[in-house]
Amino acid sequence: MTLLQAQSLTVFLPHGEPLFSDLSLTLDRETTALVGRNGCGKSVLAALLSGTRQPDEGRVVRHTHIAYLPQLTAQNDLSALGTVAQALGVDDCLQALKRIAAGSCDPADFEAVGEQWDLPDALSRQLTALGLPPDPGQSCTSLSGGELTRLRLWLCFRSGAELLILDEPSNHLDRHGREWLSQHITHFQGGILLVSHDPLLLKNADRIVELSHTGLASYGTDFMQYREQKSHEARLLATQLSKAKQHINVLHRQHQRNEEKAQRRAAAGKRDRHAGSQSTLLLDYQKNAAESAASSRKHQQHQQLEQAQQQLKTLQDKMDCNKPLSFSTKSAAKRSARLLTITELGLQRGQLPAISQTVCYGDKIHLHGSNGTGKSTLLKTLLGELPASSGEIHRHGPLCYLDQHFSLFDLQATLMDNLTRLCSAYTAAELRTLAACIGFRRERVEQQMSTLSGGERMRLAMLVVSHQQQEGVLLLDEPDNHLDLEGKSMMAQALSEHQGSFILVSHDPDFVDACGVNQRWDFFR
Repeated sequence: MTLLQAQSLTVFLPHGEPLFSDLSLTLDRETTALVGRNGCGKSVLAALLSGTRQPDEGRVVRHTHIAYLPQLTAQNDLSALGTVAQALGVDDCLQALKRIAAGSCDPADFEAVGEQWDLPDALSRQLTALGLPPDPGQSCTSLSGGELTRLRLWLCFRSGAELLILDEPSNHLDRHGREWLSQHITHFQGGILLVSHDPLLLKNADRIVELSHTGLASYGTDFMQYREQKSHEARLLATQLSKAKQHINVLHRQHQRNEEKAQRRAAAGKRDRHAGSQSTLLLDYQKNAAESAASSRKHQQHQQLEQAQQQLKTLQDKMDCNKPLSFSTKSAAKRSARLLTITELGLQRGQLPAISQTVCYGDKIHLHGSNGTGKSTLLKTLLGELPASSGEIHRHGPLCYLDQHFSLFDLQATLMDNLTRLCSAYTAAELRTLAACIGFRRERVEQQMSTLSGGERMRLAMLVVSHQQQEGVLLLDEPDNHLDLEGKSMMAQALSEHQGSFILVSHDPDFVDACGVNQRWDFFR
């Protein structure tokens, strides 16, 4: 059964160029994985299919109810969820149960409860099984990123929708959360559009569709086969590019040889004319014939060269779209052996015991723990955004914080405006060069921040925090979220080569290892 049909979708960027054009897609009762590089338009396409955004051209026909989990959620949207009970739609029943327990005989309260007399205990068990705090009265805004993601995913799965559109649903989830999500995807009876870069999650897909600058392409059902096919295509493209360059060199050499032959024939004709050994009429005929043949040959050579150069340009454009990005951090100047001292630190949120630690120059620390233990709270407390409940923090150097919600950016300003404000030590030309190295070339630096994808915002955020005037400790809260595989590799290499110190929160063990972590702080419930 067809659940959704998208026909000839086109979206234009603010400066007039198309983000993508003439895309068509059909979604059925299966799990379709949508993959592609950061910035190609996957989140925009997901929003179009869900109906939360309209295309500039084309239309979407929906044959069923859709539940949508966006990749990026504004803070006011989170506040609108209220408490966990309100988000789940059971607050009225819980409040009625409280009033009845206090002596209420109002028929409306009994009607609100219905047959759900064991709701408090059942709900507490469900929340615990989900890895959420058992208190349904807790505000959603106080949940950790992973807890909030699990709650919103649970809302999608229990919504009754036949089609789920999940944009990077494994972001913020720990290993148990990803296993829970994978099981729910496997057992879901409807259709799912899964936008993800997570290889483990993509194993659940029934088919893989890639969005690129050339449009949508289907790659079968196996993610490893998809990766192998993409690698084969990259090697084939490199071979074609090399052959195209060789062909142009051959045409240039042929052109040079033909020119030399024509010059020799012309010189011989001048000698014959000067010697008078042949009639002038014959020599004039030969000269005109040679000039006509040379003109025809030059025209033909020009056409061949033009076609070859156009083919080369087409291949180079494809190669530019696939070219790896470069990213580096600013070299750190060692100022102090000790950068941060933590003594018997107690946190207002989470379940971590009192912490006593020292961070020295060159320490690369991984905060290892499950969702909700207080890792993000620790970083915000170290930064001074949240007060400590006990203990002391002595900062011997500057701290630079990269959070999960990109709060350092002004989303209404352009990319270049944000870079200028946040990296004031650099000239405009230097900032443009840095931006180009991570994929923001030419007019893209004038793009508004709100139009960037999550992966693009994270790349830019990492560029900002690693190019500050002073070096201290980088506080990195899941910087690998939103990134494609290439972006993760690029960031991990940069952090591995970084000479300074950082404290990293991440649930991806491969990414953590690649970052060159040399310490691990274990925090579990």
